[in-house]
Amino acid sequence: MEKDERLLHSSSFGAAAAAYAEHRPDYAQATVCWALEPAPGRRVPDLGARTDTLTATPVALGADVIAVEPDPAMLTELRRSLPDVRALPGRAEVIPRSDASVDAVLAGNTMHWYRHRSVSPRSAVSAHVLRAGPRPPRASSRSGC
Repeated sequence: MEKDERLLHSSSFGAAAAAYAEHRPDYAQATVCWALEPAPGRRVPDLGARTDTLTATPVALGADVIAVEPDPAMLTELRRSLPDVRALPGRAEVIPRSDASVDAVLAGNTMHWYRHRSVSPRSAVSAHVLRAGPRPPRASSRSGC
């Protein structure tokens, strides 16, 4: 898919942001706990946050979530539903966070919209925002999980 076509398709959901928020299922707490378990802390960006389908779960578990969403209408809906969450315009390809400022990087069902195949929560694009330090084993227990 060409760059302009991808941008057009990825922003097409904004016109139906309220319906998207109402009908899109949330993520299971157990799944989010599994993803956050090795993180040394609880500050995480949610890349491609959309309307809050992933963002709400780590927030409910006590995480300090920074929602990152490129579509203005989806970002507006996210801010309406989660007014206490920091929600920033941005893309996964250029995460609007400073170096070593987060403990984990979350991304829900958004990978197919990324412009670069190399973008993932484990890529160099994500790695620069992660804090250095040991990652505890997944079996450790955390409050809320």
